[in-house]
Amino acid sequence: MSVITLPRILRDKPGDDGADAFAEVINKVDSESKKELATKSDLVNLKTELKADLQLLEIKLESKLRLYFLILAFLIILTNPKALDLLGKLLGLVK
Repeated sequence: MSVITLPRILRDKPGDDGADAFAEVINKVDSESKKELATKSDLVNLKTELKADLQLLEIKLESKLRLYFLILAFLIILTNPKALDLLGKLLGLVK
């Protein structure tokens, strides 16, 4: 527990009892707030979890992009008659 010393002016105005009570409250708040702070191991665990989540998102995004690309390419070929003719010639279906 950290000890807080108050300047003389704070002891004179509220008195010694008030100053001691004020210091006790500050110390209590300080120790309670330390319990809520993240430790180094908490941060390391969070970093590991975030990396795993990012890798999963990257895999999902990559697969979606491939699917969208294939759908777009299919639609372009399907809706463009010249592209159909070219594809037929390339595959040897049309002479």
